[in-house]
Amino acid sequence: MADTTGSRNPFARRTSHGPKAINAYRALTPLSWLLVVVFGIYYSVRRPDDDHHGSTIGKQAEINPTPFSQTKTITTIYWVILLLSQLGYMGQLWSSSAERLTAAANVAPYYILNNLFILSFVLLWVRSHFWGAEIFDIASLINQGMLYWRYPGLPQLIHLPAVAGPYAWSITTLFWNGAVAVGGYSLPKRIVANVFIWVMFLFGQAHVAHRSDQALGYSFSLLTLSLALKQFSLKIISLQWIFAFVIFGLFLVSSLYSSTARYHKRDFFFRSLTEPEAGDRERQPLLGNE
Repeated sequence: MADTTGSRNPFARRTSHGPKAINAYRALTPLSWLLVVVFGIYYSVRRPDDDHHGSTIGKQAEINPTPFSQTKTITTIYWVILLLSQLGYMGQLWSSSAERLTAAANVAPYYILNNLFILSFVLLWVRSHFWGAEIFDIASLINQGMLYWRYPGLPQLIHLPAVAGPYAWSITTLFWNGAVAVGGYSLPKRIVANVFIWVMFLFGQAHVAHRSDQALGYSFSLLTLSLALKQFSLKIISLQWIFAFVIFGLFLVSSLYSSTARYHKRDFFFRSLTEPEAGDRERQPLLGNE
C-alpha cells in the first residue's frame, strides 16, 4: 500500500502505508517490546551494577513507600497481561485486513516511542533518579494522551494493549513516582495524597465516560485495586486505602456499565451509537467500534 499523505512524519495520520514503513514497524515494534521485557526482567532480579544507590524495581518500591504505592503481585500480573496482549497487537502488523494493518501501523510510532519512554523510566527508577524518571513518565503520558484522542475508534485488539493499558499505567505512575520523588510519608503529605487520589480518579473517569472506554476502565480497576491493597498493608488506620477501594469499585462498575452499553450499541450516557456518514467511509478503519 502506498502512503497517501506524502508526509515523512511517522506520526502523521495516514489512510495507508508504504511497504518500507510497514517493514520498519514490523522490525522496530517487537524490538522495542523486547527491550522493555528484557530490561524489566533483568532489573526485577538484579540491581544496577553501576550505581551503589540503586535497587531492583520491586525493592525500590519497598524502600520508598508512598500513599500511591501499589502491591507487587497485582502490578506484576497487570504487566504480564499487558505485555502478552501486546503480542496480539503486533500480530496486526501482519494482518491480511488492510483496515487492521493501517490502524496498527498508525499506532506503531507512538507505541515504539512509548516503549522507549518506559525503558528510560525503568533505567532511572532502579538508580533512584526519581525526578528524571518523572520527566519520562510525563513524556509517556503526553504521548499516550495524543494517541488516545487522535485515534478514537481502534479495534480492541489494538486499543487495549497499545493505548488504554499503557495510558492507565502512565497516569497512575505519575502519582506514584511523583510521591517517591517528593519523598517522605508525613501526615501533611498523606493528606495531600487523599486529595490527589480523587484527582487521579476524576481524570481517568472523564476518559472512561467520554469514550465509553471499558478497556481503560478495567485497566484502572486493576491498578487501583493494587493501590488499595498496598495502602491497606502500609497503614491500616488511613483514609487512602478506603478511598482507593472506593475508586476501584467505581472504576469497575463504570467499566461493566460501559461494556453493557456497548453490547446494546449505546455510549456511556446510553445514547445510540451511530454509523459514520457516507463521506467518512474512507476513515472507517480508524473509527470502528472499540
